[in-house]
Amino acid sequence: MKNPKPKVLAISGGISPTSYNKKILNHLQDSFSEECEFKIYDEIVKFPFFISGISDEETPKIIKDFLNEINNADGILICSPEYVFSIPGVLKNALEWAVSSVVFTDKPVTLITAASVGEKAHESLLLVLKTIGAKLSDETNLLISGVKGKVTMDGKISDAQTKQSIQKLMNLFLDNLNNR
Repeated sequence: MKNPKPKVLAISGGISPTSYNKKILNHLQDSFSEECEFKIYDEIVKFPFFISGISDEETPKIIKDFLNEINNADGILICSPEYVFSIPGVLKNALEWAVSSVVFTDKPVTLITAASVGEKAHESLLLVLKTIGAKLSDETNLLISGVKGKVTMDGKISDAQTKQSIQKLMNLFLDNLNNR
């Protein structure tokens, strides 16, 4: 019996309609739909601000649904820009909602930071993901600096090295998911 395709939940830290991060996720969804069930989760913009110490009964339904989506995925792919040398607030807020749960504990996560520079956000995201228990590796995270020169407005990866790096990242990530 053949193993079912792994379920990948993709989250973009870029929420604008013209986000390069959304374009990259759409490209990945198109490119890897044969190898995995690829779902782009784009509801984080609707999340209320994180409140620590609230009971499970007080946790908003949209947050419970989000945590359930993470729990049911075989792996998580986060693609994020850098805003003011940091993690976009909407993504940080979403990750904070997962702090009091175990949904990220040992969950394979791959990270793409696609920005003008991106180093600080990439570093911060890796720290946050490690703090909430995500399973990360050096091979499954990628920093794409100068994204505007590497991804076209219609979402094509125009830089050969970036295209190759993304392909390698996804192949390793999916291999890890298939061998769990």
